Amino acid sequence: MLPARTLHILKQEEFDRLLTWLDHDAERAGLTYEKIRWRLVAVLASRGCLCPEELADETIDRVARRVVDIQDSYVGDKAIYFLGVMNNVHHEYLKRPMTPRPPEPDDDVEAKENVHLCLEKCLDKLSPNSRRMIERYYAEDKRAKIDLRKRIAAELGIGLSTLRLRALRIREKLQMCIEQCLMSEARP
Repeated sequence: MLPARTLHILKQEEFDRLLTWLDHDAERAGLTYEKIRWRLVAVLASRGCLCPEELADETIDRVARRVVDIQDSYVGDKAIYFLGVMNNVHHEYLKRPMTPRPPEPDDDVEAKENVHLCLEKCLDKLSPNSRRMIERYYAEDKRAKIDLRKRIAAELGIGLSTLRLRALRIREKLQMCIEQCLMSEARP
């Protein structure tokens, strides 16, 4: 997990503009997006990053925010632009002070119960649709997970990339909420 920092929530219009910049055909734009994201994750993982998906998403967010400024003037392979931004994100990642996670004791039932209670409280704070989506999003493993996520995206009428982005945003909110809850529980 990345250390806490100011979080920019990518707006739907920024994401839509990014997809349009990648290709005016929505289907091809989605495929291009998926290929670029996969490539970013692969490169970051090969560099030993502990959170390659989060860094790839941060890269994509930055590019999406810049598209409004570069869409008319950028010439060349758009994937190369993503890789350039990814290099900057990676350099910043290397400079960040990483806060090591304390090891979770296997036998600390009380600590696990506190985390579970905080998770439930934080899930209750989500809208019913967000809660249902995030619970389903993480419900399966391996191939079943892929199939389930395709069904969820189809039911919502969105692409897999948009679903992944929504799940990431909800997960980030949950993580921050759980951390705050645990800190407030720890206070005397």
